[in-house]
Amino acid sequence: MPLQAMSVVRAAHDIQYGRTIAVQHGVPGTVVNLQPGWAGTTYTVEFAPETGSTVTLVGLTAGDVHPD
Repeated sequence: MPLQAMSVVRAAHDIQYGRTIAVQHGVPGTVVNLQPGWAGTTYTVEFAPETGSTVTLVGLTAGDVHPD
């Protein structure tokens, strides 16, 4: 079952952007959008690695995040 918008999640592993780790394992985030498709649902998640900062990643799958 897909996650719902505004669900609180955590990064299931280090998420990389190229060679850079964009979000480390366990960082909390919030699902801000769902993109259902024929291959499965992808998510836009806003992570908060530090107080006052956010990182928004698009195209994450259920393997990238897990419910908190």
